[in-house]
Amino acid sequence: MTDVILDLLNMMRVRSTAYIGKNLHAPWGVYIDEHPNLARFHIVIAGSTWIKLPDENAPVKLNKGDIAIIPNGRAHSYLDEVSRETKTASFPTGEENSYFQPFEPESGATHLLCGYFEMSNGTPPAITACLPELLIGRASDSVLSKKFGMVIDLISAELADVPDQSQLVLNRMTEMLCIYTIQDWMDRSMDEDDQLMALADPKTKLVLDNIHENPSTPWTVNSLAKLYGQSRTAFASHFKVATGMSPMNYVRRWRINLACRMLEENALSIDEIAFKSGYADTNAFNRAFKRETGSSPGAYKRLARV
Repeated sequence: MTDVILDLLNMMRVRSTAYIGKNLHAPWGVYIDEHPNLARFHIVIAGSTWIKLPDENAPVKLNKGDIAIIPNGRAHSYLDEVSRETKTASFPTGEENSYFQPFEPESGATHLLCGYFEMSNGTPPAITACLPELLIGRASDSVLSKKFGMVIDLISAELADVPDQSQLVLNRMTEMLCIYTIQDWMDRSMDEDDQLMALADPKTKLVLDNIHENPSTPWTVNSLAKLYGQSRTAFASHFKVATGMSPMNYVRRWRINLACRMLEENALSIDEIAFKSGYADTNAFNRAFKRETGSSPGAYKRLARV
């Protein structure tokens, strides 16, 4: 894996909420509604299931130890048979509503642990932009088998520990599976995916490093193109392929991501956060922040402290 990908992964922060663990006995066919802000996941603790996205996507079978991640929250189904009709399930999206059936290895049931991931606001947009609609981690894979096997065994033990199952422990262990899966996908796709190849370019790393480390610099497409060593047009085209965004949209997204992190973690004033995020004018910062997040910095800060 190239330095630029490793650097981006090191900046990635994932928060997991495992909200349901259940034993499934055929027949089952469950449809999950779209939720753009949540990356849903399903982990097969025992048995097997099919995962199916709408449209023309072919269904994918998951076996024991496999994980399916739907990074952009698209609607999807899980079924015991590909042709099974589905019914809509409205699962909780808060930890207070979580529930876990005890894992029963001798029952012959398929046991799924389901939940969602949220990428923190400090996660580089280049990572989230490149992920596919459906991401699969295979426990049978030669690279992942040892890591996955150990984590799945720990999850199975936790689910069997009735009534002392720990939400926190399940959350942390599923976060590990998420990161393993994303890293493995990037490793395997590097030579086939145009976006990842463009992202792995050392000159792209130079530009991203400068944006990430110096958010308050008054960046322009011209100044970034100069760093990259190409014309404005050629650089902008390459950058869009690599990150899925125009250079200035990426700069704005990164500045707001940093602002979110400071609002969550620091006792700085809104004016100080605006300046550290690259905005000399607090009003401009407030407008940009609301455009990106849907809320004002003050409202975001109050909500983060609840």
